[in-house]
Amino acid sequence: MDFKFLSKPAIVGLDIGSKNVKVIFLKSTSKNKYKLEKWAILPLPDNIVSQEVLPETRNPVVIQTVKDYFNKNKNIPRYVSISVSGPSIVIRYIKLPIMTKEELEKSINIEAEPFIPFPISEVNLAFDIIGEVMDEGVKKNEVVVIAARKDVIDAKLELLKECKLIPRHVDVDVFALETIVRHSYDIEKEVISIINIGTNITNVSIIEDGVTRVSRDLPIGMNYIIQNIKSIQNIDDVKILYDMLKTDGLIIKEEDKERYLQEEKKDSLLFSKNLISVLKELSTELHKIVDFYYFQKGEQKSLSKIFISGGGTVIKNLDNFIEEEFKVHTEIFDPFRRIEDGKRIPEDIKPLFAVAVGLALKK
Repeated sequence: MDFKFLSKPAIVGLDIGSKNVKVIFLKSTSKNKYKLEKWAILPLPDNIVSQEVLPETRNPVVIQTVKDYFNKNKNIPRYVSISVSGPSIVIRYIKLPIMTKEELEKSINIEAEPFIPFPISEVNLAFDIIGEVMDEGVKKNEVVVIAARKDVIDAKLELLKECKLIPRHVDVDVFALETIVRHSYDIEKEVISIINIGTNITNVSIIEDGVTRVSRDLPIGMNYIIQNIKSIQNIDDVKILYDMLKTDGLIIKEEDKERYLQEEKKDSLLFSKNLISVLKELSTELHKIVDFYYFQKGEQKSLSKIFISGGGTVIKNLDNFIEEEFKVHTEIFDPFRRIEDGKRIPEDIKPLFAVAVGLALKK
């Protein structure tokens, strides 16, 4: 999904996150095949990571970070694809009378207005016709509508202008994730979910037959997890906490618990127990999303696979925890699975690039 007012071919995927900026430059080698040309993670200072930091404080730092990278890498195109997420973005699935895309373009503001919680004059609208459905015996178009507040889009575009970059697409995180999942796996006859755990926001999508059917941006990310476990464990050093997340993380299997007891690693077991209590809130929200999907659709195929991406994948055994919670096969997502030369990127940071690679694949 992309905003049509910027619908030109994308070249570089630029994922501007809270904690870092991810850059992906791909080259097409043949139809639907790509080679990794350039990649980077540009860390941002800790003092601007929080959502409470004002844009006038954060933006100059982000701009300088991005400008410095592109100035040092003159061979990378200045054409970029970016994305937005969070409470200023609304996605609705609605049923409308059968009409052509051209007809819907002329009437989308009127048709969508009842479903959008913002004044229609304050948003940019994009839509896509998913297909035809029967609604109370009447054939209609099922349409996905995306509304993004103009001030959010304008701020992103102004940031790119300051960086001397040219926008080719403004996408939404969940649809960038759909793009990369579809490219990486054959999911046309499956129902899968991808959970992208970022610094401040977790993007969640349920994709049915290759089309996103349910999506949510949860205000629960690694910052929330770290702050809560930090309080419970009474540990101030964030580096120590990250080390514990990576080395022990979640101890789920009974045989692992027995082994830790035998090795007298009671502190690690306690850390795991506390971490599980923190993750229960995220788990509860995820269950609500899955339940909503089933309630909305009635009889349908069951969820067959869950992917996890983003910075949250640093938590050891997080995939086992999610699999245990949902009784569905869960794995860490590799966005470079079908990208030539993707093995150049270390395994532990590959999941951080899910949105960036999805953006780089925009056509």
